[in-house]
Amino acid sequence: MTDDPFILGVNYWSQKTAMFMWRQFDRSSIKEDMATISDLGFSCVRIFPLWEHFQPKPKIVPPARLDQLVEFLEMAGDRNLNVMVTLFTGHMNGLNWLPPWMLLASTERSQYQVFSMDKVRTNKIMNQYVDSEVIEAQIFFLRELTNAVSGHPALYAWNLGNEPSLWSIPPDAFSTELWLQAMTETLKEKDDTIPITLGLHVNDLTENGGLKPRLVAKYLDYLSIHVPARRVPWAEDPLNAALPPFLGCIVGWLGKIPVFVQDFGVATEPDLPKTSSREFRREADLVLVSEEDSAQITAEVLTRLRRFKMMGGVWKTYGDYHPSIWDWPPLDKRVSERFCGLVRSDGSPKLAASVLGSRPTGPQEDEASVEWIDLPEEDYYRDPRQQLARLYRRFREYYSFD
Repeated sequence: MTDDPFILGVNYWSQKTAMFMWRQFDRSSIKEDMATISDLGFSCVRIFPLWEHFQPKPKIVPPARLDQLVEFLEMAGDRNLNVMVTLFTGHMNGLNWLPPWMLLASTERSQYQVFSMDKVRTNKIMNQYVDSEVIEAQIFFLRELTNAVSGHPALYAWNLGNEPSLWSIPPDAFSTELWLQAMTETLKEKDDTIPITLGLHVNDLTENGGLKPRLVAKYLDYLSIHVPARRVPWAEDPLNAALPPFLGCIVGWLGKIPVFVQDFGVATEPDLPKTSSREFRREADLVLVSEEDSAQITAEVLTRLRRFKMMGGVWKTYGDYHPSIWDWPPLDKRVSERFCGLVRSDGSPKLAASVLGSRPTGPQEDEASVEWIDLPEEDYYRDPRQQLARLYRRFREYYSFD
């Protein structure tokens, strides 16, 4: 740990098991990774107990999974790392990972398919905000987890969901508040000192319904906004280092509480042997940059997040995934997800890792001004998509960010 108030975190999955880490729990490799993460300068690890793996039935949370979670906290704590536990996961890297009891017999066309029972599916999903069976199961799940880990010194925060609006949208503000009240009160039953947040998607800033920052902030200790992994129409250049601090500023303006910027970081061009048989299909929107460019973007993002008084930042992925699992979902379709790590698939650090430990030198100008925001919140929500694009242009012009 350092005296730097800025919290530097990283999302963690094991490089050889990805989203199947809990089913193939490799203690030795996880222990080694915690040591590397600590050595790189991180103070926080964000993890994701996949819902199906931790709650295969509404009233069953396998003790073995809870033991793994406790063991993970022990291994992280041994390296002075704090752990943010993301609940109800939920959405992850282009798929919605859900237990079978949440799937309905009917199918639907949606942006993201469901992965459940080892298969990609198109089932319609029960709504976690209004379906009484799901709400009861969620409360049961939270109580089982808090009974197992509350009071552990490595437990830093609860994150209620990873972009939950990508798989379940609350029908109205009243349903959202009832759900948030039930979940946060349940989490606080055992220990009311653990902060609670929720991972917002950029869609939550451009849609009139769903999880508005001001609404969810009433029940949270801080807000978390995720930097989109793929191009958004209004952002022009998705690799611009202005995007993460801009999103943090907008969420802070709308929510009026501290903000954590999560999932920043870009995929790098892999250094594959010429004779490698593990080639990959290049998607039309696949963006891979050089390690040099990634390091420069990383340094700029971290400097700006600090200058704009963000609570902290979470890098998208700890390590590139091993080629042996490239044909596993979601890596089989999401090629860029294979290469978003700070270490390569062989465990060696990328150039971006070298800038993580750097700290701003000399006095820092207070860049927390919102003078560039020239309208009240109610006007913003009259056309949030257009206003977000316009404000992003004003933000870049105001601070001369190219």
